[in-house]
Amino acid sequence: MDDTPTVLDADVVIVGGGLAGLTLALQLKQRLAGLDVLVVERQRHPVPEATHKVGESSVEIGGNYFDTVLGLREHLEARQLKKFGFRFFFSEGRDSIDDCLELGASRYLSTPGWQLDRGVLENFLGEHATAHGIRFLDGAVVRSIALGDGAAAHAVEFERDGKRHCARARWLVDASGRAGLLKRQLGLARDNAHDANAVWFRTAAKIDVDEWSDDPAFHARCEVPNRWLSTSHLCGA
Repeated sequence: MDDTPTVLDADVVIVGGGLAGLTLALQLKQRLAGLDVLVVERQRHPVPEATHKVGESSVEIGGNYFDTVLGLREHLEARQLKKFGFRFFFSEGRDSIDDCLELGASRYLSTPGWQLDRGVLENFLGEHATAHGIRFLDGAVVRSIALGDGAAAHAVEFERDGKRHCARARWLVDASGRAGLLKRQLGLARDNAHDANAVWFRTAAKIDVDEWSDDPAFHARCEVPNRWLSTSHLCGA
């Protein structure tokens, strides 16, 4: 490996080129067109489209950020699924889905949300960011972060394609997600009493809640029979 690092100067360095890092980069570039934004991302692109990431269901305020603030509606309508809102089924001991108390939208809301395929979206965002003048370096493994004092630049050292690089910038954003690079470095993690656990899985089959009932009244509750596009919560046994 070449031990002489290549120095890259930028206005902003964003560590992490996932959903948070790339959308922030786009928003900064929209607001300040002359800003030099450099994003360093560990994963190589294109990422697997069936990527295993939580956070695929956007609520309406998130949908507004993606499609209106960032201007991604064309991609969302062409490559993602329009969400049919939250939906809850409360069984209260009942055995049939059409006997359950159902709480959910009967028609599409005026402000859309989206069921996002994160792999598809992040591949698009990487290409979209590059097309808008953002320097996006994938396959970059961060080795160290040196925070500058006062007006001094921050420095991020990383390896890419067997070469060392040092990115320097006045502004540094840690968007590394679970890696929490700055959180770990600065000892910002705090224990709390909230012990939360979850299990989730992906299935190749389309699960359509509307197919669980033959009751005409059940189907008449929704003007558009698209319950499968809701984020459905089955509450109770």
